[in-house]
Parts: sequence; C-alpha cells; structure tokens
Amino acid sequence: MEGNRIRLASDFYITRDGTPAASIVVRTGAPDKVMEAARDLQDIIRRMSGAELPICDDAFRVEGNKILLGPSGYTRIHNVVFPEQKGEWCLLRRREDTLVLAGNDEGCYTGTQFAVTMLLERLGCGWFGPEELWQVIPQKKTLTVGDLDILHTPQFSCRRTRVLEKNPDIGRRWYQGGDKSLIEHAYSILFPREQYFEAHPDWYCMHGGVRDPYNNRSIHLESWQMCYSNPELAQATADKVIAFFDANPDYASYSLAANDGMYEGFCECEECQKWGMPGEVMMEFVNRVARLTAAKYPDKTLYFFVYFPTFDPPNRFIQAEPNVQLMFCKESCMYHPVDKGPDCGYHEDYEFEFRYTQYPRPWRQTMEKWLEMTGLSSFCIWEWYCPAACVTSWEHLPWVQGDVATRNQRFWHDKGATFVFYDQGPNDYYHDTEKSYPLRWPLWYVVSKGMWDKDLTGTDILTDACKKLFEQAADVMLSYYLALADISRDCHAKNIAWQSAEPYEFYTPAAIERVDRILARAAQLLDEVSGPVRARMENQMALWEACKRQVEASYSGSAYQPIY
Repeated sequence: MEGNRIRLASDFYITRDGTPAASIVVRTGAPDKVMEAARDLQDIIRRMSGAELPICDDAFRVEGNKILLGPSGYTRIHNVVFPEQKGEWCLLRRREDTLVLAGNDEGCYTGTQFAVTMLLERLGCGWFGPEELWQVIPQKKTLTVGDLDILHTPQFSCRRTRVLEKNPDIGRRWYQGGDKSLIEHAYSILFPREQYFEAHPDWYCMHGGVRDPYNNRSIHLESWQMCYSNPELAQATADKVIAFFDANPDYASYSLAANDGMYEGFCECEECQKWGMPGEVMMEFVNRVARLTAAKYPDKTLYFFVYFPTFDPPNRFIQAEPNVQLMFCKESCMYHPVDKGPDCGYHEDYEFEFRYTQYPRPWRQTMEKWLEMTGLSSFCIWEWYCPAACVTSWEHLPWVQGDVATRNQRFWHDKGATFVFYDQGPNDYYHDTEKSYPLRWPLWYVVSKGMWDKDLTGTDILTDACKKLFEQAADVMLSYYLALADISRDCHAKNIAWQSAEPYEFYTPAAIERVDRILARAAQLLDEVSGPVRARMENQMALWEACKRQVEASYSGSAYQPIY
C-alpha cells in the first residue's frame, strides 16, 4: 500500500521491443481536439519506438492495454470519474491495463492535449525550441509507465508568452493557453478618430479647451485618450464589448486599457477632473462599462492596464465591480524578485537617472495599494522580458531568470493573479527562431513551465531540461545556466523595462571568468558526447563567445556588429 492507494504490481507497457503493446481508444465521434491529441501521441510514440499504436473506436471491443483519451464507453466501464470543476485541468491515471489521459476540452481549452504532453515528458521527451536540434525524442524500443494518478490544475488560468504566438506548435508543448483574453490598448482601435470624431466630438479628450485628441501636440498621435466621464461613451463602449463577446464566445475577458502614452493625454474637461487622477478616472469608467456589460455577460471580465499614466493608485476607495480586474504592467526591474531584496523602480538611498526609474514608489507597493483601494482579490500580470528586444547592445546576451522567475510567479499567485502574459518586446529579432530560441530558451521555457506548475522552481525546470538536452554533460551545462541566472539576479542596476542596463553592468570581469571556467569544463566533455548533444553544446559555447564580444563593445561604447 502507498497511503490508501494500492501499488500496482507491474508496469503498464505502451510498447514492447518495438511493437505495440497498447491501443489508443477514443469515443465514437470524438471531438477534433481529442483526435488531434490521439494522432500526436501515436506519432511521437512511433518516432520513439518504431511502434505505431492503433487508434480504436470505443464502439468496438479492444483487447489488451488501453490508453483512453477523453471520456468514452471504456472510461464508463472502468468507473473513471472526471472532475466537474470549471476551467482547465488534466487527468493522468493508471489502473491496471488502462491508462487514462483526459482534460477539459470545452471552448478554448485543450486539456487532453496537455495530458498527452505531460505523459510524453515523463517518457523522456522535451521541446525547447522549434528547430529539430532543440527537440528531444529519445529512442526507446520499450516504453512503460508505473503508478500514475495526477489531477493537474495550472497555476494560472491564462498563460501567454508573446514569443510563442508565431510558434503555436511549441506553445502547446509549453502549455500556453487557458482562458482566452484580448490584450491591447483599446480606444484608438474601438473609436478611431477618423471614423467617430465628426459625429461624437464630445467622446474625445479636451486639451486647452478644445475637444480634439490631436490638439495636444506634446503627445504621440496614438497617446490621446477619450473623455471617460461621458456616459454615452460608456454605453458605446459596452455595446462594442458585448458585440465582441457575441462574436467570440470563447473569450473570457476584454481589455479596456487606456491608449499607450503619458499623463498629458488625459481629458481636461470639468467632469473628468472631478473624477480625479488618471487611475481613478479609468477605474470609474471601466466600472461603468462593466455594469452595462454584466447585464448580458456577468461572467466575462473587463480589465485595464496599471501602466504609465494609470500607475498611481487611487487616493480614494473605488470598489471594483465583480467583473473587473486590473492588469499590472511590471515595468520595474526585471532582474530581481519582487517579494524580497531590492524593490526596483524606486529606492530612497539613490538618485536615479530616468533609465533607472520612472515610478514614484516600489512596484510591489503600488500593486498592493491598488488592490487595497479597489477591494480586488484577483488580477493579471504583464511582465516584460525585453531589454534585448529594445536595445541592440543586448542582442546576444544570454538571460536566465531561473528561480527568480518562478519565485515571482508564486508571489503573484499567492496574491491572487489568474493571468500572466510575458512580452519579450517589439524587436523582430525575437521572432526569428533560428537566432532567438537557442539563446533565450532557458528564459522562456522556465516561465512557461512555471505558469503551468506552481510546484516547480526554476532550478527544477532547468535540471530536467539539461538532463534531456545534454545527457552526460547535464551537470556542467546546468552549472552554466545557473551561473547566468546568478549574474542576472546579482546585477545592481534597478532599471525599468524600456531603459535597460548595459551589458557590462551584468557581465563584470569576475562574472565572465566564472562562466569561462564552467564552459572550459564543458569543452572537456565534448569528446564524450556526439550528435545533437555535442551540437547543442557547441552552439551554446559559440553564443557565449558572441556575448563576450558584445560586452566588450558595451565597455567601449562602440557599435556592435551582429555575427549573423
């Protein structure tokens, strides 16, 4: 016995000596999502073992070991009880000659596919980029599983990383998805001036006594705001939101974030001024829209960004409507944990230049104050992982967050976060898989797996990845990535997302010497590995040499010439 559970006497065979030892079973008329998951499982098992498992309909008698994908006649026969909980979940359960892989596939959810990926990872597979070199599908003629009884609920109900938007195949392997949400600055899209201004000038911001968003030339042409105190605007916005949900029923939330820009874009009319500072204005407006929207869609969520002009929390209590959330845009320091240590963005002992600070108080304190002044217990996070996407001096710098990333995630989760979005920035370089993934996979992979599983630390995730990617050289390569994580965490720069530290502020001579020593040990192992393992190690060593050249350039202030 193991607890109250009977330990199974033998392993469940999926394949044996390169021949099928189990069948994949789906119900008659199974949804496309389940059939896609079944074909994916069949394909990867064939690539691993050479054995092609049959995909069988539950209308027919199936002998021997069965892998049951989703509900079917066979799950009823075996009295498999599926969770009734809402939201995303995955079930992996072994019972003698059956292995159940299932999940919530309603609407936008892909729980069964995620259950398949979880099984494949347990069998030794790993996906660390879209290129074949960074995908691990081990060759094993015999595949088995032992005891397995997992009901998994992801740490966050919505998990997104922008770098994966152009790589959905890797996105699904990294458990991207969950609740669908629109993420955007809203009003230049909802009410473009060219289309609505002539008929509704009173919907638009007033500057210098004139209602025209383009009247204030001190701001960017896309940084204007609406007259958020206007009740007709609130009704028109609610009508737009309702129409969106009518057309997109799978979406759980909608962004009513202010247009991108600074304080100067907000309306100066008397009514807006009565509402107070920009954050108070947006809170009142979104509440108004939320009440109107809730008449038809009480379970859909509206949110706005705590960002730039709306960063300052209200000076008065404004109870958020039940269908309102905030998305905190974490522009403060990306290198250090938010729960302890330097709380970057402000520090009374320093006089920061603009590149080091933009906000009048620590980011964490601002988040907590917003929650206090709105009565909210749940929220969203927008995290930037983009210094290298914004300045060319970071183009070839490795950046590993490791435990800092997962520590931040647990902090947000414990505070009530339900949705986390990682934005790596606007540079197209970050969408070029040949260049970006080999350098950045430890950053993006860790945050993706962390969003899925709150029990994993960054070190846990990197340890498993290194075992799969580097085999005999796993320990030394893990030391390499952990050293990079330490260098990031120990950087003294307290910057914001759009004003990055220089490479030399991270990669001091001592830091470079430390990494050089580790990779020298790795080089001694090159003759002991071959094929893709050696190619991956050589790739990482070459990228480190490019990093050092970039650091040297940052010391001298000279322009860096990319090696590609």
